[in-house]
Amino acid sequence: MTTLLDAYADLMESVTWKQRGQVNEYNEPEYSESTISVVWFDDVRMIKNDSGEVLQQYAFILTTSEVQQGDVIVRGEYSFPVIGMQKTPHWDGEQFRIINLGDRMI
Repeated sequence: MTTLLDAYADLMESVTWKQRGQVNEYNEPEYSESTISVVWFDDVRMIKNDSGEVLQQYAFILTTSEVQQGDVIVRGEYSFPVIGMQKTPHWDGEQFRIINLGDRMI
């Protein structure tokens, strides 16, 4: 299936996706890591997530990976928490996801 992201192939970059998993014995989440391709946009604005919370977005990405709220995206030396997510509808299912990223962490 060809998606809108195919038109942006020259803008794709690789980032690390830390997918949130189970919590350990200290009640801290454990993450599995993989490399994914995204289109990155620096964009500071206020957003409203699915829970109705108003949060500050610092960037967003477009990806076909199944990134979820609570995951972390690592670009260079910085980690960005996933604070929101929208799916783009398509007649063959989901075309890609728009992932809202919060303030970077070292």
